[in-house]
Amino acid sequence: MDPRAEPADLASEFVALNEYLGDGSDGADALERLVKLAVAWVPGCDWAGVTVWPVQRNPRSLAATDRIAMTVDELQYALGDGPCLVAAKEDDPVRIPDLASDERWPGFSRLTIQRTPVRSILSFHLGDDPERSALNLYGGTPWAFEGEGLIAGALFADHARVLLMHAGHAEQAAHLKEALASNRRIGMAIGILMNVHKVTEDEAFALLRAASQNLNVKLRLVADDVARTGALPRTARDLEG
Repeated sequence: MDPRAEPADLASEFVALNEYLGDGSDGADALERLVKLAVAWVPGCDWAGVTVWPVQRNPRSLAATDRIAMTVDELQYALGDGPCLVAAKEDDPVRIPDLASDERWPGFSRLTIQRTPVRSILSFHLGDDPERSALNLYGGTPWAFEGEGLIAGALFADHARVLLMHAGHAEQAAHLKEALASNRRIGMAIGILMNVHKVTEDEAFALLRAASQNLNVKLRLVADDVARTGALPRTARDLEG
């Protein structure tokens, strides 16, 4: 493979992933495609995952190629330390050339060797917005990430960083769109109730809220039913019609 063609090929892959997100597609699915792309593109990488670590919350994996990557991630979460957690907090890449000889995380290294075929690790900080995150590349041989593999991993992380930011913003936009649509339906229902019951806006909203509480269903579902039928539902079964 011509190494000069690889960066352009990788850029094309990430353009496609960004367009996929821009079309409103699932961010989680895009991240699953991302970690699989890491295995296909970064020399020495056999498994990959993405860790997110919200402030004052436990870390978790947003995506992983398979159970092996997930196991190595989860060992670090359980121990509270390891290369991916350090990379999530700090800007510098974290590399373990050989788990058998690394002395920084002896407990993690021992358990990883016992439970998985992973023997080398390369983790990159992806960003702090919207949450701290890291890209974790796992190799099945010692010194898997040297020379070309190290350079390719850094380039891949640069592209992944942009994609992760886009995924976070795309998800926020989707939630905002859903919230706005819900608010429009609630507003429509309030207008209908004001007209039917000859009440004020506050009184109409109170009717919606009371129905939501009495029926133990979400306010937006009651609003949807009012917009559809022109009247407040009397039972939860009415909402199913």
